[in-house]
Amino acid sequence: MGRRDQQGRDHGSINLAQATIKAAGGRIVAAGQAKSVEGEAPKATRIVIQVWDNEDQIKAWRSSADYKKARELGDKLAKFRSYTLNGVAQ
Repeated sequence: MGRRDQQGRDHGSINLAQATIKAAGGRIVAAGQAKSVEGEAPKATRIVIQVWDNEDQIKAWRSSADYKKARELGDKLAKFRSYTLNGVAQ
């Protein structure tokens, strides 16, 4: 059984997408609905923050057959927005 979306549908695309991220070297560090501390929170019901070693990894992942298969399923259920930004040394 796969993860369920906000409407309770078990469509498997979330599990498939998470597996492709891990296989390509990425990590998911946060996921869920954003809660506002100040200002208006995004209207999205699910936001996912991923960490990658470099931008080339992201590009390779997004062009992989596994990602494209997961995205094909996901596109039937959700609208996606993707952004990149550089991390800050800790």
